[in-house]
Amino acid sequence: MNKKILIVAALLMVVCVGGAFAWGIGIQGGWNMGIPGNVAITFKLDQLPLIFAGNFYVGDHLFAVGLTGDYWFLNDNIVGPLNWFIGAGAGISIRIYDDGYEHKKEKTHFGISGRVPVGLNMMLPAGPVEIEPYVQLVPQLWLSIVPFYPDFDLDANIGIRFHF
Repeated sequence: MNKKILIVAALLMVVCVGGAFAWGIGIQGGWNMGIPGNVAITFKLDQLPLIFAGNFYVGDHLFAVGLTGDYWFLNDNIVGPLNWFIGAGAGISIRIYDDGYEHKKEKTHFGISGRVPVGLNMMLPAGPVEIEPYVQLVPQLWLSIVPFYPDFDLDANIGIRFHF
Protein backbone atom coordinates (compact mmCIF):
# COMPACT_ATOMS: atom_id res chain seq x y z
CA MET A 1 0.00 0.00 0.00
CA ASN A 2 2.82 2.41 0.89
CA LYS A 3 4.46 1.83 -2.50
CA LYS A 4 1.22 2.74 -4.30
CA ILE A 5 0.94 5.98 -2.32
CA LEU A 6 4.56 6.87 -3.13
CA ILE A 7 4.02 6.18 -6.84
CA VAL A 8 0.85 8.31 -6.93
CA ALA A 9 2.65 11.13 -5.04
CA ALA A 10 5.60 11.00 -7.45
CA LEU A 11 3.30 11.13 -10.49
CA LEU A 12 1.41 14.10 -9.03
CA MET A 13 4.69 15.94 -8.42
CA VAL A 14 5.78 15.37 -12.02
CA VAL A 15 2.43 16.57 -13.40
CA CYS A 16 2.38 19.65 -11.14
CA VAL A 17 5.98 20.60 -11.98
CA GLY A 18 5.30 20.07 -15.70
CA GLY A 19 2.27 22.37 -15.49
CA ALA A 20 4.20 25.06 -13.59
CA PHE A 21 6.90 25.39 -16.26
CA ALA A 22 6.85 25.85 -20.00
CA TRP A 23 9.00 23.24 -21.72
CA GLY A 24 10.61 22.31 -24.98
CA ILE A 25 11.12 18.95 -26.63
CA GLY A 26 13.16 18.13 -29.69
CA ILE A 27 15.66 15.98 -31.52
CA GLN A 28 19.35 16.33 -32.23
CA GLY A 29 21.90 14.54 -34.31
CA GLY A 30 25.61 14.75 -34.45
CA TRP A 31 29.05 13.33 -34.42
CA ASN A 32 30.09 11.23 -31.39
CA MET A 33 27.14 12.83 -29.65
CA GLY A 34 26.41 12.79 -25.96
CA ILE A 35 27.76 10.00 -23.88
CA PRO A 36 26.97 8.26 -26.08
CA GLY A 37 24.96 8.74 -29.19
CA ASN A 38 24.40 9.90 -32.69
CA VAL A 39 20.66 10.54 -32.17
CA ALA A 40 19.01 12.11 -29.12
CA ILE A 41 15.66 13.23 -27.80
CA THR A 42 16.06 16.45 -25.79
CA PHE A 43 13.91 18.08 -23.15
CA LYS A 44 14.36 21.64 -21.83
CA LEU A 45 12.61 23.56 -19.08
CA ASP A 46 12.06 27.22 -20.03
CA GLN A 47 11.98 28.65 -16.52
CA LEU A 48 15.18 26.87 -15.49
CA PRO A 49 18.24 26.51 -17.72
CA LEU A 50 18.17 22.69 -17.55
CA ILE A 51 18.51 20.51 -20.63
CA PHE A 52 18.15 16.72 -20.59
CA ALA A 53 18.75 14.19 -23.36
CA GLY A 54 18.29 10.50 -23.99
CA ASN A 55 21.12 9.51 -26.34
CA PHE A 56 21.40 6.49 -28.63
CA TYR A 57 24.24 5.26 -30.80
CA VAL A 58 24.09 2.41 -33.27
CA GLY A 59 27.12 1.97 -35.47
CA ASP A 60 29.82 -0.43 -36.56
CA HIS A 61 30.71 -2.71 -33.65
CA LEU A 62 28.98 -0.53 -31.02
CA PHE A 63 25.57 -0.04 -29.47
CA ALA A 64 25.28 2.57 -26.73
CA VAL A 65 22.60 4.34 -24.74
CA GLY A 66 22.86 7.12 -22.18
CA LEU A 67 21.29 10.04 -20.36
CA THR A 68 22.73 13.54 -20.03
CA GLY A 69 21.74 16.61 -18.07
CA ASP A 70 23.20 20.09 -18.55
CA TYR A 71 22.81 23.39 -16.70
CA TRP A 72 23.33 26.48 -18.90
CA PHE A 73 24.80 29.11 -16.60
CA LEU A 74 25.10 31.59 -19.49
CA ASN A 75 22.72 32.13 -22.44
CA ASP A 76 23.40 35.69 -23.69
CA ASN A 77 22.17 37.50 -26.78
CA ILE A 78 24.64 38.21 -29.62
CA VAL A 79 22.37 39.97 -32.13
CA GLY A 80 18.65 39.72 -32.97
CA PRO A 81 17.37 36.25 -32.04
CA LEU A 82 20.92 34.73 -32.02
CA ASN A 83 22.29 33.73 -28.60
CA TRP A 84 25.34 31.87 -27.35
CA PHE A 85 25.44 29.54 -24.34
CA ILE A 86 27.86 27.71 -22.10
CA GLY A 87 27.07 25.23 -19.39
CA ALA A 88 28.15 22.27 -17.33
CA GLY A 89 26.62 18.86 -17.08
CA ALA A 90 26.91 15.16 -16.44
CA GLY A 91 26.02 11.93 -18.18
CA ILE A 92 25.70 8.22 -17.57
CA SER A 93 25.91 5.53 -20.22
CA ILE A 94 26.49 1.95 -21.22
CA ARG A 95 28.43 0.90 -24.32
CA ILE A 96 28.26 -2.60 -25.77
CA TYR A 97 30.93 -3.57 -28.32
CA ASP A 98 30.51 -6.58 -30.58
CA ASP A 99 33.15 -9.19 -31.32
CA GLY A 100 34.28 -7.34 -34.45
CA TYR A 101 35.72 -4.52 -32.33
CA GLU A 102 39.15 -5.85 -31.43
CA HIS A 103 40.43 -2.78 -29.49
CA LYS A 104 38.28 -3.49 -26.42
CA LYS A 105 38.95 -6.60 -24.39
CA GLU A 106 35.77 -6.23 -22.29
CA LYS A 107 32.65 -5.93 -24.44
CA THR A 108 30.42 -3.99 -22.00
CA HIS A 109 31.46 -0.61 -20.59
CA PHE A 110 29.52 1.43 -18.01
CA GLY A 111 30.54 4.98 -17.16
CA ILE A 112 29.83 8.56 -16.18
CA SER A 113 30.90 11.83 -17.77
CA GLY A 114 31.47 15.49 -17.04
CA ARG A 115 30.43 17.81 -19.91
CA VAL A 116 30.84 21.46 -20.97
CA PRO A 117 28.32 22.36 -23.73
CA VAL A 118 29.13 25.54 -25.72
CA GLY A 119 26.99 26.68 -28.63
CA LEU A 120 24.59 28.95 -30.47
CA ASN A 121 20.79 28.96 -30.29
CA MET A 122 17.83 31.07 -31.42
CA MET A 123 14.26 31.38 -30.19
CA LEU A 124 11.95 31.88 -33.18
CA PRO A 125 8.24 32.52 -32.52
CA ALA A 126 5.88 30.47 -34.68
CA GLY A 127 2.35 31.08 -33.43
CA PRO A 128 1.70 29.39 -30.11
CA VAL A 129 5.00 27.48 -30.37
CA GLU A 130 8.58 28.77 -30.25
CA ILE A 131 11.18 26.99 -32.34
CA GLU A 132 14.75 26.71 -31.01
CA PRO A 133 17.39 25.63 -33.54
CA TYR A 134 20.86 25.15 -32.04
CA VAL A 135 24.39 23.91 -32.63
CA GLN A 136 26.85 22.96 -29.92
CA LEU A 137 30.29 21.54 -29.19
CA VAL A 138 30.56 19.44 -26.06
CA PRO A 139 33.99 18.50 -24.72
CA GLN A 140 33.61 15.81 -22.08
CA LEU A 141 35.61 13.50 -19.90
CA TRP A 142 34.10 10.02 -19.75
CA LEU A 143 35.16 7.81 -16.87
CA SER A 144 34.46 4.17 -17.52
CA ILE A 145 33.77 2.47 -14.20
CA VAL A 146 33.57 -1.09 -15.54
CA PRO A 147 36.29 -1.57 -16.79
CA PHE A 148 38.08 1.41 -15.27
CA TYR A 149 39.65 3.92 -17.70
CA PRO A 150 39.24 7.62 -18.65
CA ASP A 151 38.34 8.78 -22.15
CA PHE A 152 38.08 12.30 -23.65
CA ASP A 153 35.36 12.96 -26.24
CA LEU A 154 34.48 16.01 -28.32
CA ASP A 155 30.92 16.00 -29.61
CA ALA A 156 29.33 18.22 -32.24
CA ASN A 157 25.52 18.43 -32.32
CA ILE A 158 22.81 20.15 -34.31
CA GLY A 159 19.22 20.08 -33.18
CA ILE A 160 15.83 21.68 -32.92
CA ARG A 161 13.42 21.99 -30.00
CA PHE A 162 9.78 23.05 -30.00
CA HIS A 163 8.65 25.04 -26.93
CA PHE A 164 5.03 24.84 -25.80
